[in-house]
Amino acid sequence: MLLPLLLLAFHSRGEAAAGKSVNFASNTPTLSGTLPLVVAQDFGFFAAEGLEVKTVLIRGGPTAMAALVGGGVDFTLVAGVAAVRAIAQNAPMLIISGIQPYMDYTLIGAKGTGGVNDLKGKVVGVTGPGGIAEFAAVEGLAKKGLMRDRDYKILYGVGNSPARAQALESGKIQASPFSFLERLELEKKGFPALFDIGGVMPGFPFVVIASSKQKIETDPEGVVAALRAISRGLEFLKKNPDRVAESVIKKNTFGDPATVRKVINQFAGVYSTSISREDVEALITATRIEAEARQLGGAEKFFTRQFLLKAGGQGR
Repeated sequence: MLLPLLLLAFHSRGEAAAGKSVNFASNTPTLSGTLPLVVAQDFGFFAAEGLEVKTVLIRGGPTAMAALVGGGVDFTLVAGVAAVRAIAQNAPMLIISGIQPYMDYTLIGAKGTGGVNDLKGKVVGVTGPGGIAEFAAVEGLAKKGLMRDRDYKILYGVGNSPARAQALESGKIQASPFSFLERLELEKKGFPALFDIGGVMPGFPFVVIASSKQKIETDPEGVVAALRAISRGLEFLKKNPDRVAESVIKKNTFGDPATVRKVINQFAGVYSTSISREDVEALITATRIEAEARQLGGAEKFFTRQFLLKAGGQGR
């Protein structure tokens, strides 16, 4: 009689030790795009909450959100503008937290460009209309006093990052926005960094954490646990960037040690789970879906702070 009970107890302890399985999607393999998850995983913050987290790389925000809604993943890191656009189109999901309230873009100029004023009468290239790159370039240059169409032109359809770099080299365009890691590579090749767009546009929720309404309704404790682990991990990262860098370098999966340290020093103090109504309204404006948002009932229909507040994060 005791044997089955002992086996059951042993099995239960094994399940508890293993932790509750959680899939977390990311649509970029870069260190800056996954560092909050790496820290929470490698330094035991997920395990402390009874979670066994697997990070799943899913290229493209729409694909990641489709996996989220379909139940293939529990949470996803996704661009804020992509999240609000999907919700406006009735995707059953909500933003549950911020993660990167910093627009990770630098405006890079063609070789020989001395500064922002050299772009007057020139062409700035972006991937396509209505995208985050266009928003970053236009709003960032406006902060610097240059107005679209009056001072410079926007060229759509230039392509992805390598294509835009080639367009800079050929003279097809004279500037384009690039991510921090792309900036490091382009500067090595002699392309000048004109200005940090995130630095002139603070408080923009560039990347957020989203979850499906089904996950939120059926596992609220799991949502709180995941956010608490990430929040604690971010606090650890801010206080121990060198220790985190050493751990990441040992993995040998995120480039050379110098690049790893640059990325961690750049972002360690930037990440934040904070999210507010004003943040979401900024995303709605950037995505140009004000009318759709009003029909849904306003910014409150796009996000919730209840889990973040219970997790002890910065709900504002």
